[in-house]
Amino acid sequence: MIKVVLIMVGSILRELRKSKNMTQEALASHLSAAKSTISQYENNINEPDNATLIKIANIFQVSTDYLLGRDVNKIPVEVYENCAFFESKKEKLNDDEAEFLKESLNLYRKMKEKYNRNSSKN
Repeated sequence: MIKVVLIMVGSILRELRKSKNMTQEALASHLSAAKSTISQYENNINEPDNATLIKIANIFQVSTDYLLGRDVNKIPVEVYENCAFFESKKEKLNDDEAEFLKESLNLYRKMKEKYNRNSSKN
């Protein structure tokens, strides 16, 4: 069963890469990998680890299930960078806004953790 998954990942990866007119070198660059690594994936010599599989799915905007051959329907996956969701609406943020929200969220989480620790002591 594992061999079947490998064959699917290799052929699906090659199909996706070619459909985007992307070379193995370009994909390798996106993944910080060697061209030979991409060739090994596509020829079912080696398989991507989970983290790499997720990166590949993000690059081609498909689900990991699609890459693994578990879902024959190519499901586009939207990758969100520097976005915030308010009342079910997506809002694009500039770098300063994204950094501010990230820092604010980290501060909130630290304060909440401290509050929870103090509450549990009482």
